[in-house]
Amino acid sequence: MNKHRLLDRLEQKINASVGHRVDLQFADARRINRNTARFMLAYSDDQAPTSDEITDFFSRKFDFKVTPFLSTSKLYEDKRCVTVVAQVLSLTRQLTDIKERKMVPVIKGAVYLDVPLKETWEVEDREGQKVLVRNVKDDIMALVQARKKSMLDSRSQTSFASFSKADLLKYLALLEKGDQVRVLVDDKVVDAEVVAVTDAEVKVKTKGGMKTLPRQSVVDVVSKSAQHEEKMLHDAENYYADAFGDPGYAKKLATK
Repeated sequence: MNKHRLLDRLEQKINASVGHRVDLQFADARRINRNTARFMLAYSDDQAPTSDEITDFFSRKFDFKVTPFLSTSKLYEDKRCVTVVAQVLSLTRQLTDIKERKMVPVIKGAVYLDVPLKETWEVEDREGQKVLVRNVKDDIMALVQARKKSMLDSRSQTSFASFSKADLLKYLALLEKGDQVRVLVDDKVVDAEVVAVTDAEVKVKTKGGMKTLPRQSVVDVVSKSAQHEEKMLHDAENYYADAFGDPGYAKKLATK
């Protein structure tokens, strides 16, 4: 029996006794914006981590300050890792707290200070309702760095650098009109369709209407536009036709 198999069995026994996955470890993180990053978690157990186990990992490692968007999680069984977008927890409160808590206006009607908590709260419109949103001071990568020493205990050598861009962030840098994507809107990940793209911004259609967002707000491409798929099919047919000299056979190969 090899060393890793012995360690895996030991981990399974420890998991059962401590109540969480000790084999689930931090592997890498890449910034999306100040509050948000894409995380890579490695595991060595035979079973892939569940949604609850991923949530538990962030709760324990970041003292409930960072929360994962589970809809963005992607499993890579061959590399025994999972990637997920996570964000510094953004808290909201009712607007009536301004009077009830006797909050001090920093910018009247826009920003208020909760003196006992020593926190500033901004007035924002969330789904048609004005609420108070905590001004997040924490930089997510600063939180990662602060906990890195205790988190880097994985046997995995997997990192974002070890993946090809095509495997990990397929099409994310090549956004096109008609793409179905997941985007960060008001600290939530929502499904959307790309309407227009520039180098800096992306205009998307969501259930809540049209939104123009920074391009880095797009965290995942669910599917490419129909035009893109047609072009890929056309290019594949031409390639096989040139290679084999038989358009009929080329069409069959391209649609497999």
